[in-house]
Amino acid sequence: MSLIFDPDIGPRDFAGRRVTIVGLGKGRTAAGIARFLVANGAHVTISDPKTREKLGEGIARLADTPAELVLGPSSDDAALADPDYVFVINGVRPRSATVQRAAQRGIPVLTEIGLFFRLCPAPIVGITGTKGKSTTTMLAARILERGPRRVVVGGNIGLSIIDGLHSIAPDDIVVLELSSFQLETLGRSPHVAVITNVLEDHLDHHGTRDAYVAAKRNILAWQGPRDVAVLNVDDPTTVALHTGVPSEVRGYSLALRPKRGAYRDADGTLALVDGATRRPFLHERELRIPGRHNVANALAAAIVGDVHAIAPDVIGDAIRSFSGLPHRLEVVTEAGGVLYVNDSQGTTPYATIPALTAYGRPAVVILGGVSKGADYTELARAVVKEARGAVLIGQAADEIAAALDRAGAPRKPLPVERAATLPDAVRAAKAMARPGDVVLLSPAAASFDMFSSYEERGEIFRAAARELAEARA
Repeated sequence: MSLIFDPDIGPRDFAGRRVTIVGLGKGRTAAGIARFLVANGAHVTISDPKTREKLGEGIARLADTPAELVLGPSSDDAALADPDYVFVINGVRPRSATVQRAAQRGIPVLTEIGLFFRLCPAPIVGITGTKGKSTTTMLAARILERGPRRVVVGGNIGLSIIDGLHSIAPDDIVVLELSSFQLETLGRSPHVAVITNVLEDHLDHHGTRDAYVAAKRNILAWQGPRDVAVLNVDDPTTVALHTGVPSEVRGYSLALRPKRGAYRDADGTLALVDGATRRPFLHERELRIPGRHNVANALAAAIVGDVHAIAPDVIGDAIRSFSGLPHRLEVVTEAGGVLYVNDSQGTTPYATIPALTAYGRPAVVILGGVSKGADYTELARAVVKEARGAVLIGQAADEIAAALDRAGAPRKPLPVERAATLPDAVRAAKAMARPGDVVLLSPAAASFDMFSSYEERGEIFRAAARELAEARA
């Protein structure tokens, strides 16, 4: 069975047809697909193996959209009885039994992002990467908004993009954050494709690192000679993905000067470059978001602006104004000389490693959750080297503890504690921290063992940190 879900279908093809959406979840994608389909005359059924009680957020997002809900363990069998088309939401495995059954019955299988690429009248900037894609997406959008064209942001960030398709004009620019889930079945590539890095993530979904990397490559795979690939040339895997692709490369680097693209020079100046021409736009000290990885994200976003003829001084002004995203190295409060930072979106070891040193302070780091098949060896070495201590929570606590034991320095053992809840973890971290330290929530794991989402995890951390700060005041 092909992994590319891209049948030649337009909005009129849905009129009077029965369409099943497999998966409701929180409703961010499914509700938008349902509204789009209903607006185009379809009869919509949404199936999900969870019960109504566990799908309250998704059902609320549907609001008054006329869609039949088929819920519970036998939902897929009922929902696949007689549809003309099937949509699968992000995270449903392309080779799952549900998708296999639909394909065996000759039912076209679609995804929101695949249909959007087919129907969108405006050029698309697509941004992916194991880490940095959300920040780079918002930085690029902030820069492009300084130009003359309307900018639409969506994909893996915010709500459904297909729901707003009717309002997009050919002169707009669409900026999409694209996850590996969205890319793995995509049969088209954006006009401008950005890859921030390719490390290792979502092995619980993709099965192998090779499958994960192959999914990421789809952002480039269908580009032509008039398209642009913006690549982190400091990451060999990212560079290798462009092999055999005819698009123009614009590279960016913290260490090298590419022929065309952007780089950080020896004194920390960020500059666009084209051959011998160098155009500075910012000094790294002016960034309001911490960490070397965010310097790289700013370089990538600047190239997107340059591709769209945004002047360097305008690019610099836009980046200066950007203070970051929630749950990504977000400063919550400071109390007793200790900084409390919410990096709940740090769901992989590769995201947590740079977070440990982002603020230039010793860290007491809160780690744990659902591991997603991650290897914690490198993270453990970084924690032992950089951190004051660690507090472990969630299902991955034993796995992380074992990695820390293997990485430990016998002369200076790392203080490690366990906590049953996140508020307990924040209190334990506070007790370990000294003035001048940072208490850092950067779990290196997914949230679904204890929380509904990384956002909820971050909100609980915020509340606990502020409660401690207020108690001290």
